[in-house]
Amino acid sequence: MSPTSMPQVATKAARPLEHMTAGAALSSLITRVCAARVLREHHIWEAVRILPEIAGLPEDVKQLPEFRRLMEKEAFTAALRLLAQSCQPARDIRELDPHGDHWVATLSVRGTLSQPRRRKLIRAEHRDPPAALLIVLLGSAIRKARPFVRRKRANAGVQKEIGND
Repeated sequence: MSPTSMPQVATKAARPLEHMTAGAALSSLITRVCAARVLREHHIWEAVRILPEIAGLPEDVKQLPEFRRLMEKEAFTAALRLLAQSCQPARDIRELDPHGDHWVATLSVRGTLSQPRRRKLIRAEHRDPPAALLIVLLGSAIRKARPFVRRKRANAGVQKEIGND
């Protein structure tokens, strides 16, 4: 088949996440990070593209010299902490602790001016520490009505959400 007779591929098929709603893209990213063995750089860049719309992350955060340096050094944990603090309301990484063969990340969402003492706690687990941090950060944006999100490794290396405590 010559290049001129090859079927044209639609742009939507090549980059489907760019055409999803922010909520659908966020859910898709959470699912993919949960299933990944380790967090990859492209997962964080995708989160940076999605989070401004639903978590109050400033659009220009990807241009911050500190963030770019951390990403170049592959210091994903530090880069994710910076993203969490940059969201509005800010998110605080409370813990990142090993538990057996996985890591548990706990994040709190700071209260707004109208509710300064109220905090929402989110938890996520993954075998890779930066992946646990990204899952908990993403979960803080998508789980507004549910106070806890827990991710656990399931059979065949796929992670599924376990109900609230």
